[in-house]
Amino acid sequence: MEPTVTPDGELVAALDATVERARRSALYRQRLAGVRIRSLDDLRRLPCTTRADLQAAGTHGTRAVPLADVCHYGESSGTTGTANAVWLTRGDLLRSARAIRAAHPEVFAAGRILMNRFPFMAAPAHLIQLIAQEDGGVAIPAGNINWDVPFPKALELAERTGAHVIAGLPLEPVVLGRLAEARGLDPGRDLAVDTLFLGGAPLPPVLQRRIARRWDARVIELYGSTETMLLGTSCRRGTLHLETELACCEVLDAAGAPVGAGGDGRLVVTTLGIEGSPLVRLETGDVVRLAAAPCACGDPRPAATVLGRAADAVELGGTRRYPFEVLDAAAAAADALDSEIFFVVVLPDRLVVRIETGMPVDGAAAAAFAARLPGVPVEIEPVAPGMLLDVETLGRTPHVYKPVLLSDWRRGRRILTVVEGMIEWPRPSAAEIGRLVRRVVATALRRRRLGRSL
Repeated sequence: MEPTVTPDGELVAALDATVERARRSALYRQRLAGVRIRSLDDLRRLPCTTRADLQAAGTHGTRAVPLADVCHYGESSGTTGTANAVWLTRGDLLRSARAIRAAHPEVFAAGRILMNRFPFMAAPAHLIQLIAQEDGGVAIPAGNINWDVPFPKALELAERTGAHVIAGLPLEPVVLGRLAEARGLDPGRDLAVDTLFLGGAPLPPVLQRRIARRWDARVIELYGSTETMLLGTSCRRGTLHLETELACCEVLDAAGAPVGAGGDGRLVVTTLGIEGSPLVRLETGDVVRLAAAPCACGDPRPAATVLGRAADAVELGGTRRYPFEVLDAAAAAADALDSEIFFVVVLPDRLVVRIETGMPVDGAAAAAFAARLPGVPVEIEPVAPGMLLDVETLGRTPHVYKPVLLSDWRRGRRILTVVEGMIEWPRPSAAEIGRLVRRVVATALRRRRLGRSL
């Protein structure tokens, strides 16, 4: 039976089709048995899918198509827990790639050079490659987690090729900018980059503006996840708009009721543009704030600010703050000291904002922080250049991970610098150390013996 025609008729039909596809997976076979979506209320009555559900379903649990129809397997980074699997068809990837290009035709156009620094286990890297294959530019596959293109070579590639776009994680232009300065280059003057396409981590407005000034380039924010694919990109005014053609996004309060304009709530996503691993009412774990008014750019799609994971919220001084808010305030404090490199440590009684700067510290940094997070106790700690972000270290190692700029010492790893959050040094056991020493000694002795025969 066809769904009842309503003002939301097209959306209802798309949701019904998603439910039908999802029933072909092990995760939803019983859960959605007999379910039809004839109104938005039908969708809202369905239980949410949690990340625990995805993990319990296993690697193939969300796959709703034969393997013969799949062209891409991906896993979430596991930043906030166990990694989740996703199986995508070529059509799934193309829909997100085409939506990005349609939203930014002047950025992704034939003849433009796109340096693709997204890690290649993550979907955005493949979307950039597909955009290029669809005549949206010339892609340089230079993912930042590989042996071939460490940061110094990435900068050389951008300079030699005349790259117009750098696509990657938000800290990418910060690191490359530091490397450029060390070589006597001004990113805004000496490089051809005019667009920075950044996603995968919080990107506070203050940091966006500082990066844009330093590179003399437009910053576009990308939002999505491995499980849901593209959820939105920002317009020329810097407002993030949700991709309503690809996903039905519900923003709900603690009781499960829809949040109105200007309100905060948890984001629940039903995918509309995924065939391989369709998801129905996925609890993303993100908290978003809906814009209080339509964006002045004229785009009618919902505008939102991603505040961060609900589980990562910081309780301090009787207030609850989300990662985006903390990082935005810390970025403002760093900007007051003419820096974009900072690291936040959460302690039981205060936040410690460590800032790389060569400037003397007065009350300006603390005032800039307090203007955004009034009442939150903060300690501004200046550190020497290179103490938080040592670009030489990053240039020597390929083992670079998703950047971390905030560490809650009350919960987990006690990180103090940006580099510690980006590089996970191995912790060998005593047996591994013994094997390593024996191997090194034996190899050195053999090298010496063979050398005597020359």
